[in-house]
Amino acid sequence: MMLGFGWCHLQTSRERLRDASLNDVTLIEDEIDRADAAMFAAFREWMAVQGDPFIVWTLLEAQNNHHGLLTYSLSRNHRSSAVWAMLDWIVANAPGSYGLFHCHDDEDTMDRNAYGRNPPMDYNNVFRVHRIKNGKLEELADPFFGLVEGDLGPVHPYNRGDAS
Repeated sequence: MMLGFGWCHLQTSRERLRDASLNDVTLIEDEIDRADAAMFAAFREWMAVQGDPFIVWTLLEAQNNHHGLLTYSLSRNHRSSAVWAMLDWIVANAPGSYGLFHCHDDEDTMDRNAYGRNPPMDYNNVFRVHRIKNGKLEELADPFFGLVEGDLGPVHPYNRGDAS
C-alpha cells in the first residue's frame, strides 16, 4: 500500500525579478500574476483529465498574501498513482515551485522494479520524501520518520519471522 502527504507552493518562475530595477518590479509582478493564473488553470485542467481519484487535493489560488498553495494526500493499493505524473507536471510547468511529498510504499523494493522504479535498496519499511525545488524533483531520506514497522508502530505478526 502507498500512503502519501504533500504540499507545494505552486508558482511560475520568478527569475525576472532577480536583476529587476525598482522601476520594473510592478510590471514584472503583474506579468507573473497573469502567468500564475494561467498555470493554475492549466493545472486544474490537467488534474481533471490526468489526475487520479485517489489523490485528494486542494489548490488555493489566493490565501492572505500567498498564492498557489497546493495540498494533497493519497492512499493507494499500488504505486501506480498519478501523483508521480503530477509532480513531473509541476516541475515542467511551474519552475518556481517548491514543496515536499512524504510517501510510504510497502512495495518499494529492489526486486519489484515496478513502474520504472529501480531503487538502490529496499524502502518498503520507511518513509521517503520527494522535494521539488529549483525546477527539480529529488528523492531523499525522510529525516522525521524512521521505520514504519518497529518505530511508528509494532512489527506485524506476518512480518516477524518467528512463524509461531
